[in-house]
Amino acid sequence: MHGETGSAADKKVQVMPRFTEFDASSLRHTSAVEGGFPWRGQAVTLIRIDTKGIVTQATRITEKRAMLTQAGPKDLVLAAWPGQWSQDVFLVDDLKAAREEVG
Repeated sequence: MHGETGSAADKKVQVMPRFTEFDASSLRHTSAVEGGFPWRGQAVTLIRIDTKGIVTQATRITEKRAMLTQAGPKDLVLAAWPGQWSQDVFLVDDLKAAREEVG
């Protein structure tokens, strides 16, 4: 991480509040991307927040495949894709389709 100091033992685990459901209504959905979402693109990063609050990211195709395989229906899975002027963040709203596209 940029600008961080101290050992891993010094870092505290942040406790995330438990949500019954995430509200991602302000995000675009990956299934709505015209021409299909570029799942295999090197510039696309997936971020998963599981039901225990554990956050993981995947950038390589093997990591994306593993993440999508492990993701459950109550997990929040986001996809970050660089747009022309800014980073766009999408809700992965169809895990089955995402798994099929990644392979």
